[in-house]
Amino acid sequence: MKKIFVPLMAAAMLVPSMTLASSIRPGSRVTHDSLNSGRRSKSLCLNEKEKFVERCEVTIDETGVKGPAGHITNVVQWTKDQKEFSYGGAAAGAIAGGGVGMAAGLGSCMIVGPLCLFTAPAIMTGGMTGGAGLGGTGTGKYFTIVGDDAEGNRLIQEVYFRTGKAVRKASRDLLTTTGLAEGEVRK
Repeated sequence: MKKIFVPLMAAAMLVPSMTLASSIRPGSRVTHDSLNSGRRSKSLCLNEKEKFVERCEVTIDETGVKGPAGHITNVVQWTKDQKEFSYGGAAAGAIAGGGVGMAAGLGSCMIVGPLCLFTAPAIMTGGMTGGAGLGGTGTGKYFTIVGDDAEGNRLIQEVYFRTGKAVRKASRDLLTTTGLAEGEVRK
């Protein structure tokens, strides 16, 4: 009986998770726009109320930095700051991490047997703690780029990159094109 029951329980536990992991829900309409939604700009710029809500295109190349503030041809300094800790994001991350931790903790019961009394709570707590940490901090960063345009006017471009990949690419591009490390000032 045990030989039949354990595989059936494992299969039953996987079925809902596969349905929930799908990005396309049953009954939802798949359109061309929804499939290409990930190609939009991952950066936000300041609006007139000094809030990062406007999508903008910032280009960092060998000619300088082009953005809504203008074309900075001579970058004097660039810095990046982390987003403030979000308690709402931490709560959502803790809930999601708790769900994943619970599934992994209960799955460990099949492997370690009676030691599950110790491993399951540890895995669940780790999932909640990790989820809260990741959900609260986020991966985006604020960039401040200070420099001069072709006429010698001082410009300040402030932009927020929302994903870790965009942050790494912008940091790498600024380092290679300007020759300045983060926070370093050109004289």
